[in-house]
Amino acid sequence: MAQNQIIRDWFMPWRSYVAEFIGTFFFVLIANWIVLSAALYGNVNSIEISLAVGFSYLALLFATVHIAGGFLNPAITLSLWLAKKISGSRACFFLVAQILASFLAAEVLFVLFGQNAVQFHFGQPSFGLGVSSQTAFIAEAVLSAGLVFLVFGTMVDRNGPVSFGPLVMGLYIVAVSIVAAPISGAVLNPARVIGPSLLSHESANLVIFVVASLVGSLFGPVYEFVFLQKSKKK
Repeated sequence: MAQNQIIRDWFMPWRSYVAEFIGTFFFVLIANWIVLSAALYGNVNSIEISLAVGFSYLALLFATVHIAGGFLNPAITLSLWLAKKISGSRACFFLVAQILASFLAAEVLFVLFGQNAVQFHFGQPSFGLGVSSQTAFIAEAVLSAGLVFLVFGTMVDRNGPVSFGPLVMGLYIVAVSIVAAPISGAVLNPARVIGPSLLSHESANLVIFVVASLVGSLFGPVYEFVFLQKSKKK
């Protein structure tokens, strides 16, 4: 009986895992594709890259948020789990789906661009010229915390404008990309770099990108403690 309960808890939400995989795949594909195109052909400017990244995230959130709940980002998934908004099993499956989607997106870019994709690391963002690892880490951690704040303020907090959550998050990604791309690359999402970094064997900055975004995810339980628990007591 207990075993059947575990199977139901783990596998019944399989549609949400599939949705998270599909959404993350298309987001990483589009976001890294435009960066790769800019590196190869030079016909895309930084504003256009920021718009493509933010608007694609916005659109894919609108398409998947009613089915899934990992928000196409391992850092957000972790923040939701830390704040006890999703179960450990669901968080694990979301993380697996997001990481697999990252690898598949990189493989598709290889099919499209061949060795050029490998040469430019499958379009993964990079630090700006002369920017130190410490500066990039701080920028990524702070801006990731801001993204988590928006998730909880618009998508988790029932008093927030839930229906506008994807729009708010997409616009935030546009703004952050414009501001921070020349400094840290404005990743904010480990899925954008895990697959591309490992498949291109260029993982020098991978730890910084991943750890910084995971540090930002700690803002999830902070929001829960400061705002949500207070509202529950009322």
